[in-house]
Amino acid sequence: MVTIKNTQFTSNVALCDVLFAMNKEKMLGIIKKLDLYVSPNLKKDETARRVARELLDNPISILCQLSKAELQIVDEFEKAGPNHYITRKMRKTFYKLQNFGLVLTYEDESRNEWQMLMPDCVRESLADSYAFYLDMANKGVRGPSAKELRMRVALNHLLGKDEN
Repeated sequence: MVTIKNTQFTSNVALCDVLFAMNKEKMLGIIKKLDLYVSPNLKKDETARRVARELLDNPISILCQLSKAELQIVDEFEKAGPNHYITRKMRKTFYKLQNFGLVLTYEDESRNEWQMLMPDCVRESLADSYAFYLDMANKGVRGPSAKELRMRVALNHLLGKDEN
């Protein structure tokens, strides 16, 4: 989780700058959890750039990992627009959005709240696909994982059922 000292930050921060606040092992762990790949033989700054690119280019890998509550948070961010903080009561466990470094979090200890800010690039990346997964979660149905979708595309390609 990436924490900030106050709520004066704006959402135009680059995702690679957010990820750079983490150590390299944490960044590579995020990539591994999402079944993506970035070479471990890079320097930290290049690792942050490539991890950010993988996260932004593969929103389905992120969305299929999120719970219904977290998909609702993504929906709130999308509807609120830029520079908007979403407030949630502090929990013992972090949201996956926090663990994956997709939101900046201000911890208000006096009110026992988290105020989360999602960078614009992340919000825009997730915007096209989150509604499908939120709808599936609201119906109580598990949406397809990124791996399942890749396998379906590969099978369709092998069977000559290209969508083009």
